[in-house]
Amino acid sequence: MTRAALCAALLPLLAACVQDQEFGKRDDVAGAEGAEIEVAPQRLDFGSLAAGEAITKTFTVSNVGVEESILEVSEITIGGAAGGFTILTPLEELAFSLPGGASTEIEVAFTPEGANEQVAEAIVASDDEDERRVTVDLLGEGRVPELEISPDPLDLGTAYVGCDKDHDITLTNVGTDDLIVTAITHTGGAFVLTDLNVLPLTLAPEASTLVNISFTPLVEGPEVGELAVTSNEPIGTRVSAQTAEGRYAGEYEDTFEVPTNPPADIIFFVDQSCSMDDDAAALASNFAAFISNLSVYTTNWHVMVTNDDDGCSTQSGILTSSTARYESTFNDAVSEVSFFEDFWTEAGLTVTSRAVEETDAGGCNSGFLRASAILHIIMVSDEPEQSSRSWDHYVDTVVAKKGDPALVKFSAVAGDYPSGCTSGANSAEFGSGYYEAVNATGGEYLSICSNWSTSVEALATASVDMFVFELTRTPVPETIAVTLNGATRTGWAYDAAANSIVFDEAARPEEGDVVVVSYAGLASCD
Repeated sequence: MTRAALCAALLPLLAACVQDQEFGKRDDVAGAEGAEIEVAPQRLDFGSLAAGEAITKTFTVSNVGVEESILEVSEITIGGAAGGFTILTPLEELAFSLPGGASTEIEVAFTPEGANEQVAEAIVASDDEDERRVTVDLLGEGRVPELEISPDPLDLGTAYVGCDKDHDITLTNVGTDDLIVTAITHTGGAFVLTDLNVLPLTLAPEASTLVNISFTPLVEGPEVGELAVTSNEPIGTRVSAQTAEGRYAGEYEDTFEVPTNPPADIIFFVDQSCSMDDDAAALASNFAAFISNLSVYTTNWHVMVTNDDDGCSTQSGILTSSTARYESTFNDAVSEVSFFEDFWTEAGLTVTSRAVEETDAGGCNSGFLRASAILHIIMVSDEPEQSSRSWDHYVDTVVAKKGDPALVKFSAVAGDYPSGCTSGANSAEFGSGYYEAVNATGGEYLSICSNWSTSVEALATASVDMFVFELTRTPVPETIAVTLNGATRTGWAYDAAANSIVFDEAARPEEGDVVVVSYAGLASCD
């Protein structure tokens, strides 16, 4: 069959199909068929308003389709960035049916929430098959102050735990009226706000000011903060976000082996003034108890008494555990009085520092000082320290001679801080000079007005320091973990001043034990 013959045969069939379709359309005119939405006007201009002012306008939604049609409006919403536009028509009236030829009005209000031009749109959604969404442009202008916070958000990056990292934040009035800032606050544990502005602060249009945010992490991990600025701009309080991350400088592990029979070099000084007779006798009578307590930890000790101005241990010599009759020798040396020879009898730091200087070869105390031993200087006086120079000069002199501040300790039996003491017939002025030297070196400070001779165990323990472990780096205290011979250990504390782990009496390790301290370290914040 030719193309022409085929087309001639199909034409009657195509005509019948067209007639059937037209009949169906005319017969089905209910519902959305024939409904047609019209929204007017398609632009609402609310003009220019100041802060607090408001204006209302309306637009109309109509069904301009055939009379039998029904237009279903499902919702009417506000879209766009500007938040100053609000639909006043109740929510339940924003979904409705409109027969052909019917219409309804929708109310929209504008109150400026920002400066300059504000733009949004009202969006009408319906079942009009040709126009499912019809928009009404909404325009307004705010004659109001407006705050801009920059940068927002602010990422300060990474900072080491214990170190600072800061950044300036700019507050700018990008509005068209004066901005009055009444409060600037910040939340976020590791962030600190530095604000030098005097509030309330007025910023003219385009004027700005600075605040500073500092980040000082205490732990490792991310941190989030929030800056809040309250002003007379329409939204009231504007917030901005800050983020940063803390990081430990490193993970460290210090290992210590508790020494067996550690060396201890101990110098005693006793003020030889008349008021000290009872205290000298108390020290002499308790020396045996002191040695007994010391021997729990070590028998490898050196002891000497240096009461003379020159610092020489003339009366005692260097006592050791093998010295014959060392107790009686010590007692004689402590009680020896030389009123006409000793000018510095109430200057214990002068005398003991001279004693240490005399430990070189050829000195009167030669052979006393040992390189690996703790040097423990114990001073007893009921008067303030009366050397010619300040206490730190003598401490520094002794430390320089010893070569390691961790191996030097001063202890004292003296008058109470800060006003001295009185107990029965005994009284003493505050032991200034002694007190500072003890605190600077981590020694023991006992009250001379108390029954201090019963506390010689504390002085003995301080002579060996077997339970104090100085760390090689400064730790983040919260990260410290301690093991003893491989097992987790409690009963210890971190002494920040000495940068050391100190064990409680009940938890003290024994000779030969291995103590491991692991921790995250603080960085050097240069």
